[in-house]
Amino acid sequence: MGNWRRRSRLADITGSALLLASLLVSCGVTDPGAVGGSSAPAPVPSAITPSANTGAALADAVTGEALVAQLRQLEQITVAADGTRAAGSQGYQAAAAHIEGQLLATGFYEVQHQPFTIQRPHPGESKLTDAQGRVINQVPLSFSPGTPTEGISGRLVEPARGDGCQSGDWDATLTGQFALVERGGCSFEQINQVAASAGAAMVIVSNNRDAGLYGTLGSLRPEYVPITGVTRSEGERLRRRLADGEVMLGFTFEQRIESYQTYNLFAQTRGGDGQEVVMVGAHLDSVPDGPGSNDNGSGSVVLLETALQLARLGTTPHHKVRFAWWSGEEWGLLGSTHWVNGLVADDPAAIDRLAAYINVDMIASPNYVIGVYDGDGATFSNEALPTGSADVKRLYTSYFDAIGQPWVDVEMGSSSDHAAFVPSGVPVGGLFTGAG
Repeated sequence: MGNWRRRSRLADITGSALLLASLLVSCGVTDPGAVGGSSAPAPVPSAITPSANTGAALADAVTGEALVAQLRQLEQITVAADGTRAAGSQGYQAAAAHIEGQLLATGFYEVQHQPFTIQRPHPGESKLTDAQGRVINQVPLSFSPGTPTEGISGRLVEPARGDGCQSGDWDATLTGQFALVERGGCSFEQINQVAASAGAAMVIVSNNRDAGLYGTLGSLRPEYVPITGVTRSEGERLRRRLADGEVMLGFTFEQRIESYQTYNLFAQTRGGDGQEVVMVGAHLDSVPDGPGSNDNGSGSVVLLETALQLARLGTTPHHKVRFAWWSGEEWGLLGSTHWVNGLVADDPAAIDRLAAYINVDMIASPNYVIGVYDGDGATFSNEALPTGSADVKRLYTSYFDAIGQPWVDVEMGSSSDHAAFVPSGVPVGGLFTGAG
């Protein structure tokens, strides 16, 4: 990595950390009369006034050098274990223990685990062929069931009407057939369930744009049938052949699903008013193929160093601050979703007390881009965003504008842990600098 990339990565991660530090001290400074009694989370107050002294002190205390040192240490711990922080791996356990030890040493936080079980797929070889033996390029979706060793075969069919997302889109029975649908009409899960309930042997999803299709079912369910993705051009080729007559296909796929124990890690300030809690999170897990220094070691160490310096200063925030290191994000936001769903079921009042959730994911890219989640829909229209998300965005953009730092809107989407909070109406926001 060249010097410019080192400087850029340092600048990105440092700038993100300084802003986070300032926000955590100032967030939750609200009119106490507005707290309590509502059935939905209170929006982030529009009149949040940063504390000049504590905010500046914390921002000064979180240095780029300390962040890079933390990131290097996290990478070393990961590599020394099994080379990855994938949920359930030794590397994840070691990294989480490393973070927990530093938090406990401060005495400033109540530290908790939330254990849960995840399923991780271990896909093997797969092959989709036609009756003439031609191999059709495809990639099985994550958590797709496998096939028997001898494989499966069937006749290719399309929806009789619609996009295949409703049972009425198909003829009465699909027994033993391969259902071909285009991506975009509904979720992969719904496509699979509808086709499977009609008797399909498998599902082939063609992309709706010029790229390979990579997706996930999120979890393994007994009702699922094998499902694989093909490019748009491959899907069009299959449809042309189908228009000319019967198309027979065969499919083999080796899939092994294993269960793993993992946990989310939380640290909440002992001091502060618990009637409104500002929550900030980053997923600690990585993809299986590496140590994930940017995705998301960067966000994890920014949370850690900010928490450590907040404790060192001894500053008690007006409202409690809860830090979260999530597991299972790379397998479909499993950790954050598990936590939120648990609160919704067992303690809905705790959801109501969340003033905002700030997500920190991939903030050390050397590309010089500062991305702010588009909480007000200025660039990416999103009517589903909870009230208050625009205020979270404004905290970021006002800060960047004040220091002359260019920024761009990035789409909220549903690919990181903030998405787990949206259905419950919790205001969300965060930063993202990209993967490269």
